[in-house]
Amino acid sequence: MFEATFRYNSNKDKQTIEGSEEYVDSLIVPGRMVIANQKALPQRLRSFNETAGVEYYLQPSVTDFRVGTDFREDGEIRPWHWQYVDTIGPALEEPLAKHDHVDASELPAETVDPIIKADIEYQETIVPKRIEDNAGRYETVNGDDYQPKAVIPWFHKIRSRSDLDTYASMLDTAIDTAQLRIKPVIFTTKGFIRRESHRGALATLVDRDSFQDCFLWVEDLDKHGTNQSDYDHVTDLVQRLTAVDTPPHFYYGDHFATLLGHLGATGTTYGAMYGEDAVEKTEQRGGGGMMPRYYVSEVKDFLQISATVDIQQRVGADMCECDVCQRQFDDWFAVGERYDGDDDDDNIQTPLQKHHLRVRWRQIRESEDEELDESLERIDEAYSRYAAAFLDSNQVSNTKALDYLPMWKAAIESASEQSE
Repeated sequence: MFEATFRYNSNKDKQTIEGSEEYVDSLIVPGRMVIANQKALPQRLRSFNETAGVEYYLQPSVTDFRVGTDFREDGEIRPWHWQYVDTIGPALEEPLAKHDHVDASELPAETVDPIIKADIEYQETIVPKRIEDNAGRYETVNGDDYQPKAVIPWFHKIRSRSDLDTYASMLDTAIDTAQLRIKPVIFTTKGFIRRESHRGALATLVDRDSFQDCFLWVEDLDKHGTNQSDYDHVTDLVQRLTAVDTPPHFYYGDHFATLLGHLGATGTTYGAMYGEDAVEKTEQRGGGGMMPRYYVSEVKDFLQISATVDIQQRVGADMCECDVCQRQFDDWFAVGERYDGDDDDDNIQTPLQKHHLRVRWRQIRESEDEELDESLERIDEAYSRYAAAFLDSNQVSNTKALDYLPMWKAAIESASEQSE
């Protein structure tokens, strides 16, 4: 089954998930978030599992320290990160005291290996132990019932051949250490996979009996900034990984990742209102609210509220049929009326996030159940119906053209034909 994974990045995501558990298969939670919420969050993960069978992965937070300033303030590790560092122990604390960053390619194996081992132990035990510790006096709980679906070992960004060697050594250590199944992340760039030999090398990297599948993160695979050849390369990489029996689950993914399920991809990951693509953090981010956006099912993208209302009116679209929209909004104008300009207003944020989960789940299941030709026909129909409206609307940014739809179709059609 194609896996729908939700990126559970903050405590506010609880509001999105509760009542929507049936629309996700699994969660990815930052490892440092568990120790910062060591009573409530493990219990929440337990509840999600018992309510709807939702499993979880822990994102290895050691990757936060590879580049940039996001984890430091006035030179010191920020409290949000320090709790994780302190829990991992000297293996991570000492390198961070000596170096600005922790980059596996710049450190000796005697420094890298203990970090890998400590983080794997953390992932395998932190939630089960906390669930057992927090159990009621007369409650018998087996923490092993709440282990992560798989361990995601510390991963390394692959931009050069030397990075392949660095990561291969890291994976050797992870395999020797982990008690649970390992699901490695291939984190690479659009530039690196432009060479066919590089795509082959990535497949060789994970062609190991220890791996059943992998996560794939192609940095900045933004639908409004990715060209046809890049989509072709990603499609080819998916097929190569599938051919070595390590099919990819997108670590960040939009509907293109879902379509690639027809060529072997096993899942995709997204956030409540963002999180379909990502770049590695390099600096501290400013505060402020997250602007509400509506996920327009037909075009497989988020639009601002005003743009959603305008576009859907132009094409005469019926109101979304998901249960959230049917309860909350009488028509498209009602969506606009609900938004009062306050980006932090849960009155509009939470319903839109719940809508997104339902629509993405439906799209994933539809694509999974239909033939490739049917999925691509939906893309054709959406482009034909919406392209002119996007061009004519003064509510839609010029960067929001629908060029990605025919590019998705072309990449997948070409790859499918070549594999026949």
